[in-house]
Amino acid sequence: MKKRLGSLLLATVLLLSLFTFVNPAESVSAAATVKAKVNASSLNVRAKASTSAKKLGALKKGNTVTISQEKSGWSKIPYGKTSGWVSSKYLTKVKTVKAASASVTKNGYVTATTLNLRSSASTSSKTLATLKKGLLVNIKSTSGTWYKVYVPSTKKTGWVSKSYISTKKPVTAVKTEAKGTIYYVTASELNIRKSASPTAKVVTSVKKNAKVTVSKISGKWASLKTASGKSGWASTSYLTKKEPVKKEPVEEAKPAEDSTPDVDSEVYYVTSNGLNIRKAANTTAKVLTTVKKNEEVTLLEVNDDNWGKVLTTAGVIGWASMKYLTDEEPVRGVNGKVIVLDPGHGGSDPGAAGKNNFEKTLTLKTAKKLQSKLENAGATVIMTRTGDTKPSLTDRVEISEKHKADVFISIHYNASTNKDANGVDTFYYKTHVNEYQLAKCIQEEVIKATGMKSRGVKEGNFQVIRTNKQASILVELGFISNPTEEKIIATDAYQTKAATGIFNGLEKYFNL
Repeated sequence: MKKRLGSLLLATVLLLSLFTFVNPAESVSAAATVKAKVNASSLNVRAKASTSAKKLGALKKGNTVTISQEKSGWSKIPYGKTSGWVSSKYLTKVKTVKAASASVTKNGYVTATTLNLRSSASTSSKTLATLKKGLLVNIKSTSGTWYKVYVPSTKKTGWVSKSYISTKKPVTAVKTEAKGTIYYVTASELNIRKSASPTAKVVTSVKKNAKVTVSKISGKWASLKTASGKSGWASTSYLTKKEPVKKEPVEEAKPAEDSTPDVDSEVYYVTSNGLNIRKAANTTAKVLTTVKKNEEVTLLEVNDDNWGKVLTTAGVIGWASMKYLTDEEPVRGVNGKVIVLDPGHGGSDPGAAGKNNFEKTLTLKTAKKLQSKLENAGATVIMTRTGDTKPSLTDRVEISEKHKADVFISIHYNASTNKDANGVDTFYYKTHVNEYQLAKCIQEEVIKATGMKSRGVKEGNFQVIRTNKQASILVELGFISNPTEEKIIATDAYQTKAATGIFNGLEKYFNL
């Protein structure tokens, strides 16, 4: 019994000693990890929570620290490979904001060649950017036939048509070549890279006409092995299966003595209407060939006088002034162009009348179909009317000039007292040297798309093209007064074909 009482007494003493020697004010709290910033100009880090403890170092104002423990006005923080203590009064805790959960519903990929990113869910809203085929977007929300998306590559948010977004990731076509397929190098010197990227490390380089063995092609890159046994990737733009013909060198295509480029070859584009490629880097040197605007050349080197040594697509090596070359790929076709579409008549002016249709109705339907095609190809489209309204002829011209239209197109359907009159004609007014060419391109492509009779390209004295300072034409897409032709031109199928023809004519015109 005495022994048991002794044990109990000892346990009581030990318990009391804990309460006696631990000051509640000095209790250690293992708090959740907290971030804080140093608010003193210099803050000492010590080995223990005491001003007399060994100094391990110092922190500067604005440094961020992680507090793992707090004790009697001191904070424990990681420091180097160990930890230390700093005075808590010189720390300002950073409020931790819980990261907002991503509202992205799913990823999508652009399926159109080019797709406009707009400020709101409307084809008449501002274009924020033009997205290329295959580009990744984050779908945030949906509204009718539109998606609200965030574009990681541009860091922009806007609206795009659902019709041109797919949630299925595009697969890069990989073509497996038969074992031992031989290709030949067409560039004067071709870099072989570690991976299929123009920024990848160069493994080796091979000269023009060198033989390489291609095992597979992925997109615009080929996996290959050189004659020396080096493996890597190269652009398919500079490879061909056609064996080079051995012949005596022609002066015009003969490379200079030193054909080794000083820089990696790059693709550049001609900005002048016709660029002379010369034998030497000066304007008096012999012209070897002339390259058209927007054509590609491969830049091999640049000298101190800002002349570039280039390789043309025809294989000619020579010199050209760098002020007529750019590394920015030219905008081709309607992409980036401003097109003003003018659906003829409207409101109190019905235009010509057929048995079942008014001209004003058909012109607006056709214009809207053309608007959709142009916008999906990257053009900015301005409509002189979008409903049954009647802007004046002067208003229509002012809209064209206000927006500095690259092209103004007035859309009409014809009428005649001769019920047998039929076909399509396109009119221009000779105020711009290129308007005949514009009318010709559109007339040819509309006839090709619709199969209608061609009434030709003619000069016309219409106010909307006569007073218009921008390149402009007026197209008559068939006779509403001809009972047989009215039935054709009133169909959705015909209007789609007519819109396609005008679109193709514009593409042709802008690529001249």
